[in-house]
Amino acid sequence: MPQQSLPDFVNAMEKAGLLVRIHEEKRVDELPQVMEDHPLTAVLVENVKDCEFKFLANAYSNQDQTAWALGCKKSESGRLMNAAAQGRIPPVIVSSAPCKEVILTGDEVDLTRLPLFLHHDRDGHAYTNDNLVISKHPDTGIYDWGIYRSMFRRVNEKNFDMTCTSHRQRLHAQAAQAKGQDLEVAIVIGGPLVDKLAAMTSVTPDTDDFEVLGSFYGHPAQLVKCETIDVLVPANAEIVLECILMATEGLSHDEGPYGEFTGMYGGGIKHNFRAIVKAMTYRKNGIYQHATIGGRHPGNTDNMLQLPGIEADLFGGLKLAGIEVLEVRAPLGGLSNIAYARIRTHGAGDAKQALGVMLTCSKQSLPKIAMVFDEDIDIWDDNAVQFAMAFRYMPHLDTVIIPQCNTMTVDPMIGTDVAPGTASKIGLDCTIPLGPNFVRSHFDRSDIFVLGDPPPDVKEMTEEQLTESMAQFIKEQPRAWKEVLQHFHGQPYRTIYRAFSNLRPKLGRCNDAPWYRYTFADGDFAYEASPRKENNFDARHRTV
Repeated sequence: MPQQSLPDFVNAMEKAGLLVRIHEEKRVDELPQVMEDHPLTAVLVENVKDCEFKFLANAYSNQDQTAWALGCKKSESGRLMNAAAQGRIPPVIVSSAPCKEVILTGDEVDLTRLPLFLHHDRDGHAYTNDNLVISKHPDTGIYDWGIYRSMFRRVNEKNFDMTCTSHRQRLHAQAAQAKGQDLEVAIVIGGPLVDKLAAMTSVTPDTDDFEVLGSFYGHPAQLVKCETIDVLVPANAEIVLECILMATEGLSHDEGPYGEFTGMYGGGIKHNFRAIVKAMTYRKNGIYQHATIGGRHPGNTDNMLQLPGIEADLFGGLKLAGIEVLEVRAPLGGLSNIAYARIRTHGAGDAKQALGVMLTCSKQSLPKIAMVFDEDIDIWDDNAVQFAMAFRYMPHLDTVIIPQCNTMTVDPMIGTDVAPGTASKIGLDCTIPLGPNFVRSHFDRSDIFVLGDPPPDVKEMTEEQLTESMAQFIKEQPRAWKEVLQHFHGQPYRTIYRAFSNLRPKLGRCNDAPWYRYTFADGDFAYEASPRKENNFDARHRTV
């Protein structure tokens, strides 16, 4: 397949019926709602107010798009990606590329040229999400690229989320730090779906990721040199940010929270790396791509007459047990061996007690598998059920097993238990846990931020005036970025971000979860903060 440009990719998606174009002008604060309104298709906003870039999102949001990009059926995508990841085709270097049409360096660097906005209500700041971060290992020179989120800090500074110890870019940064060096990194914003798939494949650390990209293409990938750092980037890049990752500072700067792919916030404020942007290069009238994350879109025989009977038995049994039950469902696919209950919990033991009741109270001797959910989960929506199973159930804490229960004798699994006609039964507690070891706000669902129409007759301020006014607003009391945007709604977004950029060196973050508001402070953390313990450690990702 060709090394496709982003405009060609967009045109091909539109021709395939996978992309919607929006011709009318949109403000940057309207972009979250635009994404929310098109969860199953890519969307291109051709005119963003006060911004030189078009806006693309949702361009790799579902399996249909992936299969289309690979030219296969959905059932074949995994096999084809695995096969491509085994190939190695060395890249070639070209002298120039469209991403060199505009070159800004030094004081010309201005991240407010990008369409910046608050995506989710509690986000720490504006983020770029479609960041293919590229660097070389300081010792081996082997290239790696991967997708990382990055928070706005100043007009020429960004933060990176690299808290997982298995992240290769984090390992590169730590290797540089061990040598007393910072790390040169390039951020590529905007590219076709195949590039993203190639970057996401799992390969060993001694593999050059651009050789894998060539394998996905079936021919050498074309790369071009950066202007201010010794890093190569794909020649089909749309926007490139050339950065110095301040590895010598360590994971010492505030980043987050952010509405994650789980549809919830990612565990609060984090300690992460800071990067200084030395150059911006991009295509004239280019496309800024954003990766949509979070929001509101995180899947009969007559004998089945027993389903409503089982539902009635379970509902009555739960009521008699003092459980505030709201609904019970025995789904069709479970053929009466599976049942769900939606309850309102009042004590830490309610969910486990409900499971015991559900597994034993029906005269039908069913179900074999019971699950209990919080009141905010629609148990008639299979996707909602799976969400709760994925993020509110922990096997060693939330599993109830009862051996030798009466059961449906036609079950082919019967015979494995001690007594004939009996079977073990299992319950899954898919409710938000209650107790001191859990932070309730970590389970809150992240939602897009909708600023709404600006108030009428807003008098436009200069950057200096807005900086002074914003400083006074934050001095009155600590403010979340949401509050700042709401207070100054109607001012040009670039002026707002530049004013904040002027204040950023004087601001720190409060420890007032879940907002972690900004306040004037001597450092990034306006409290005694300790970096979080490392997580997701895998010894295979650490070189000796």
